[in-house]
Amino acid sequence: MSPPGRSEAWDVAPVALLRLDEDGTIVDANRVLLEWVGRDAQDVLAGVRLSQLLSVGGRIYWETHLSPLLHMQGRVDEVAVELRGAGGRLPVLLSAVVRTLDDDRRIVDVALSKATERSRYERELLAARTAAERSTDRLRALQATTAALSQGVGADGVARALVETALARLGAAAAAVWVAAEDGTLVRRATAGEGWGAGDGATDPPDEPWGHGQHTEAHVLTAGPVEAVQVHAGGVVVVALGAPAAPQGTLVLVPRAAEADEQLDVGVLTAVGLQAGLALERARMFDQKASVAHELQIALLTTNLPPDDRFTVVTEYRPGVQALEVGGDWYDAFLLDDDLLAVAVGDVVGRGLHAATAMGQLRSAVRAVAGPGVGPAGLVTRLDRFVGQAGVGFMATLAYAEIDLTTGRVRYACAGHLPPLRFAADGTHEFLWEGRSTPLGVHSVRTEATVDLDPQDLLMLYTDGLVERRGRPLLDGLEDLATAGAALRESSVSALVSGLLTHAGDERDDVCVLVVSWSPPDRP
Repeated sequence: MSPPGRSEAWDVAPVALLRLDEDGTIVDANRVLLEWVGRDAQDVLAGVRLSQLLSVGGRIYWETHLSPLLHMQGRVDEVAVELRGAGGRLPVLLSAVVRTLDDDRRIVDVALSKATERSRYERELLAARTAAERSTDRLRALQATTAALSQGVGADGVARALVETALARLGAAAAAVWVAAEDGTLVRRATAGEGWGAGDGATDPPDEPWGHGQHTEAHVLTAGPVEAVQVHAGGVVVVALGAPAAPQGTLVLVPRAAEADEQLDVGVLTAVGLQAGLALERARMFDQKASVAHELQIALLTTNLPPDDRFTVVTEYRPGVQALEVGGDWYDAFLLDDDLLAVAVGDVVGRGLHAATAMGQLRSAVRAVAGPGVGPAGLVTRLDRFVGQAGVGFMATLAYAEIDLTTGRVRYACAGHLPPLRFAADGTHEFLWEGRSTPLGVHSVRTEATVDLDPQDLLMLYTDGLVERRGRPLLDGLEDLATAGAALRESSVSALVSGLLTHAGDERDDVCVLVVSWSPPDRP
């Protein structure tokens, strides 16, 4: 007769099943349990306790912890113990529940499953979790790379964004980007990490399929398709930028040396290469547009002054690097007669083609209305009429000065513009705050002022991009400009202008600088 509650599936269950009386003696066991311990039913059911089938450690654990806990709370679940199996110790997971029969006897139903099954399940669960985390990391790396590439301005900006992201998110210890020029030559545009230096062969793209086997700064991109990702000796990885059939450059990655670091993800790098190729294509179009815009701006700002020992004029224009499009900043210098030099710097409101058109018209108007007998105040008054009639240049600012080349006397006027800055030969400086009035097109009484230059004095006119910076008061910017100029005063005029541009404020804004020096004429 079968024990109470025993089903027909008892002996075919995939786990070991046994039943204990209240003191832990085995009263029934299925075939699986007998096979695991290598004993027959008569032996096991002859008063053997469950603890006797466990290892020494398992027996102590059962008697001191599991059995009391079982009778106190009525069940235990998946506790790891070891059976003394036929072939040695057998790790199992023990689950047990206490039941009360109709005759008020208490029995304990026990199930034992091999721990290897649980370990396999946990390994599979861990592998699934690891795969999910890796997939998330890959997605984040791609998102970070895409975001960085979208913010890169021009080919150089894209290249810098790519190498910085490679170190931060792609697992590289060092990275370099080569971009194909119009003739197919690969030119290194950006590097990051240690070990990239001129003359070091390791810094060059691998010879095949990217070059001709020469370790130079420029390599020729071979025609035809290449692999999207290639792994070279030493673990160096080469990623084609763009479609492998027509790559636009290459990203070279040196993996981290630590053994714990994971290998560079080929799938991620393939996607990064495609994204970088699209970014480079956009950057090329942007650079072409910027080049045309810059050439247009320079053409509009060209001055043609005859050689003259009495003066030197140095000008510089720097476009805002965030926009790289034509803007409204301009400068000009021209002779009104043999002994009178006119210089001007202006700023038209806005950016783009409209601002550039207005700038060109206003610059031409300055030359048209200027004359030996007009003077700075008269010129600004005439420009007001031009702005009103032509409908261009409203609220533009202008700093205009006329220098008498025989005496060094300067007459100047500022229509809403920042004050000219004079650097004296003795090392002092002063801002010329006189002769000020409102921007062009705004009704105002136009005034002018005078100042006398000493030999080798410098007079500088500039636009607000040279001094304005977010979060800094304008007067502080002006003082910083004066301090930087004084420190560069002993250098050449060209070096002074270049140095001041280095100290320029907001690089997103255009900057125009004009510096003129005066030397008295030689007397017979």
